[in-house]
Amino acid sequence: MILGAPDSGKTTLAKFMVRELSEKKEAVAYIDGDMGQSTLGPPTTLGMVMLDGPCDNMDGISPRHVYFVGSTSPRGHGLETVVGLKRLLERSRIDGEPIAVVDTTGYVAGGDALELKYQKMDLLNPRHIVAVQRDRELEPILRTQQGRRHALIHRLSPSPRVQRRSPEDRRRYRWSRFCEYFTSLRLHRIELRETSLTGTHHVRIHNRPQEHLEGLLVGLNDQDNFLVSLGLVETLDQAGGFLSCLVPTDADLERTRSVRLGSIRINLSEETDGERPVGSDG
Repeated sequence: MILGAPDSGKTTLAKFMVRELSEKKEAVAYIDGDMGQSTLGPPTTLGMVMLDGPCDNMDGISPRHVYFVGSTSPRGHGLETVVGLKRLLERSRIDGEPIAVVDTTGYVAGGDALELKYQKMDLLNPRHIVAVQRDRELEPILRTQQGRRHALIHRLSPSPRVQRRSPEDRRRYRWSRFCEYFTSLRLHRIELRETSLTGTHHVRIHNRPQEHLEGLLVGLNDQDNFLVSLGLVETLDQAGGFLSCLVPTDADLERTRSVRLGSIRINLSEETDGERPVGSDG
């Protein structure tokens, strides 16, 4: 598991490790645990890809499984984050025992971040913890792991070539990924009598004006709760028992068994950044 603050080079290091291991013909699972700056699946998701041979370039590789968190930040979504990572790790081990490389978010400062990282490591039980830090910003997290059996802690300094990105740069990256995902759309209707609806604890849908739900990001999940497709709410009619949402034209939705409500709204008519938290009228 790789830990580090934003702009410490975590993802570059993770991909380097995956390439090196695959070159040695090791079976490798790369788990992308950064739902805000995701590189495998779209933003708001965690992804996993399996490699069993050399891979010179990981760009453009499609994830084998994707888990919908529903937010671009782990704040307020810690439970979904740790469950998703555990599910992806378990799925990677169905066909063998690959070496798993787990990338994480840059959320490392403060008590909530420390607790989330602690619970991640307790649940995933990594053999190696790689801490990339400029000063000693990760030491509060690492101290919680010093007594863990069989866990080796490796402290590294960031590369001097790491490029810092502003919050605006990060928003632009997410927005480009959303726009790429939702390039071509069709309307899809889901009968709620046949499909479970979860995530309502993040979104108050009772007596809420319909326009406040339009564009709400949802995850259409399969029977194992892995993502089939993202969708954008057009109409959510609980009395009528249906949900209509915009989905990518080429999405194969026959495997959909549940719908999970996310906690952000997407307005594709915006030119630069149409991502808003639920409850925002902007």
